[in-house]
Amino acid sequence: MRAPFCRAFRRTEQGSVAIEAAIILPVLILFLAVPLFLARIFWYYSVAEKAAHDGARFLSQATRLEIQASTGGAEPAVAALAKAIVNAELDEIRPGLVGATPSVLCDGLICGGLSVPSTVRVAVQIRVRDDIFGFITDPLFGEEGLLLIADVTVRYAGN
Repeated sequence: MRAPFCRAFRRTEQGSVAIEAAIILPVLILFLAVPLFLARIFWYYSVAEKAAHDGARFLSQATRLEIQASTGGAEPAVAALAKAIVNAELDEIRPGLVGATPSVLCDGLICGGLSVPSTVRVAVQIRVRDDIFGFITDPLFGEEGLLLIADVTVRYAGN
């Protein structure tokens, strides 16, 4: 007598798991999308911070003649080389970047003046956009991508 009751009850619940999965799936995707994107943000920022640090360390150990080299309005070769170091380290994450802009400054000005700087600064601005879950993260972080700024200032060793 009990068996027919269970069979009838089972027939009415067919497909309930599919409906529950359809209701819960968007929430699960949201809980998966945001942590993955935040992990990428932290990874990209740590790479940009390391690149800025290495560029600033290189620039702080350059000789006075290299820092003070006048190139007719253009930045000195040592500043261009520091930017090249930063760009070479950013190549690791380049496919995921919207844009990357390194800047090199000596005492807050463009390197290459007559005075010896007391500090050198390398700043890296990168934009990160989520290509996988962009439809979820764009309303949170913006459609143009999230701007990350890694800024390192080091005392010039030539003083």
